[in-house]
Amino acid sequence: MKLTKITAITAAFGAALALTACSSDEGTGTAATTATTGASAESSTVAAPALPTADELNAILARATDPNVPLEEKVNTVQGGEEAPELFEVMSASQAESGAQFQVVNPVLPGYTPDSVLASVNFILPENEAQPAENVEFIYQDETWKLSQSWACTLITNTVAPEQVPQMCLDFSQTPESEPAA
Repeated sequence: MKLTKITAITAAFGAALALTACSSDEGTGTAATTATTGASAESSTVAAPALPTADELNAILARATDPNVPLEEKVNTVQGGEEAPELFEVMSASQAESGAQFQVVNPVLPGYTPDSVLASVNFILPENEAQPAENVEFIYQDETWKLSQSWACTLITNTVAPEQVPQMCLDFSQTPESEPAA
C-alpha cells in the first residue's frame, strides 16, 4: 500500500511539474510588479512582500503537519485552511503513517503573482531517495506565507484513501481551472 502511495505522489509531482512547465513561457511580469509596488498603499492590493527563505517555508510545512500544534495555528499554514480544519488532521495522520518529511530547498523564486513564490520541495520517505517537487506554490495571505490550496490538495489526494480526502480538496478538484493565455 505504501509503495502505491509513493508512486501516486511521484506521479502527482510529475504531473504538477508538467503543468507548470507549460505555463513557464509567459512573461515574468517584472515591470507590472515594479509599477504597482509603490502605488498600492491606499488601494486594496498590498505591495509585494519580501521573498521568504526556504527555512521559513519549511517551518510552515512543519507546523501544518505537527500534531502538537494547535488547530488555530495550523489553519494559518494553508490557503483556505480556516474553511477546512479537517485537512490538518488528515495531513498529520498521513505524515505519521508514512514517516514522510517535506524539505523546501533553495532557491525560493517569485511566483506567478506578486503575492506568491515558487520553491522546490523534496519529499523524503525513510530509506528512500528524496523525490523533488518543482514549483510548489506558497501564497502571501493575511500577512503570512501559506502553502497554496492547490498544492495542499495535491499532497492530500495522492497520499490518502479517497474517503479520507477533505471536502475542500474534492471541491477544489472539481472546479475547472482557467488556462493561461498562450
